[in-house]
Amino acid sequence: MIYHIITTPECNLCCEYCCGKSFSEPASKLKFEPVPSKPNYSMTQLNSFLKKDKDKPVSIIFYGGEPLLNVDFIKKFMDSQAKYKTVTNFLIQTNGVLLDKLPKKYVNKFHTILVSIDGGKEITNKNRGEGTWEKVTTNLHLIKKNGFKGEIIARMAVEEPTNFFEDIIELVEPKNKEGFTFTSVHWQLDANMWHDYNKRNFSKWVLEYNKDISRLSKYWINELTKGRILRFYPFLGILDSIINKNQYYLRCGSGVGNFTILPNGKISACPIMSGVKEYYLGDIKTTAPKILPFKLTIKKPCTNCEDYELCGGRCLYSNLNPVWPKKGINEICESVKHLIKEMKKFSPQVEELINNKKIKKKELQFLKYNCAEIIP
Repeated sequence: MIYHIITTPECNLCCEYCCGKSFSEPASKLKFEPVPSKPNYSMTQLNSFLKKDKDKPVSIIFYGGEPLLNVDFIKKFMDSQAKYKTVTNFLIQTNGVLLDKLPKKYVNKFHTILVSIDGGKEITNKNRGEGTWEKVTTNLHLIKKNGFKGEIIARMAVEEPTNFFEDIIELVEPKNKEGFTFTSVHWQLDANMWHDYNKRNFSKWVLEYNKDISRLSKYWINELTKGRILRFYPFLGILDSIINKNQYYLRCGSGVGNFTILPNGKISACPIMSGVKEYYLGDIKTTAPKILPFKLTIKKPCTNCEDYELCGGRCLYSNLNPVWPKKGINEICESVKHLIKEMKKFSPQVEELINNKKIKKKELQFLKYNCAEIIP
């Protein structure tokens, strides 16, 4: 089981596709309640809840807002494991700006660090604010220098007018000498999350995105034949199901094997549902982990789709609360179908490389539900 722990709902950036869009978002039909700026439960209560989880091992993803705005909580909880031993893996999803504020003895305990970065300097600073790219890449070089051995995943938010293929290449083959070379990348489309479809040019842009997926697939398999393992998570997850027959219900695990603990101690299926009372699944003080799975799951039309087994429904929140018109949702679905088609096309080559021992199967494996949602 994996749990997101929201250390604070506050953030130190105002990205265009998150905070920026929220300013113009109409009133929601959902019932939101404010959550505390910091967790109001005790370490004893949290660890007692985790100790009840029979589905070991337990992994924790520190999340926000920006989780590193509450460094003290992260340190205190990590320190508590000397006594409680309830957690096997620690992960963090961060914008990376404050990574230098967490002492290296804690940073080096992370299994995975997911860093929000959208490509090179220009696009990242456009989306996230001037100087963000410089600060993030500097911090990544710092933690590597300080001995971090875990996986670092570039976690992109993608929307028009992004040149998707070039932005990916800039992450894995940076032209800027100050850049950081990633070998792991996950990207997420900013789609069907806000009431913004009619304000955008998504219909035209998604066709270019699909072409870039084909282009990126060819680049990826070409690098793989050379023995270079690029861990593009939307590729890895689908190929895992095609080649290894591993089954997933919802690719991100929300409501299945991945849950979120809010600062008020309430439990939701995913971080996006923070404060949505009708989506609460329980409370760490009174709820047993074993009753959480499948209380909130994907519904029609996704469950009737021929690609549901490989897609999983894409996003639980947008499935339950769609904000785009049917035309826009269909365009998203067509992009997912195109991605699946590309992976089916290249899967025989991947299997051949594994069988011929050109690459090792374990090099394509990953921690399930590790905050890389797989389906963009």
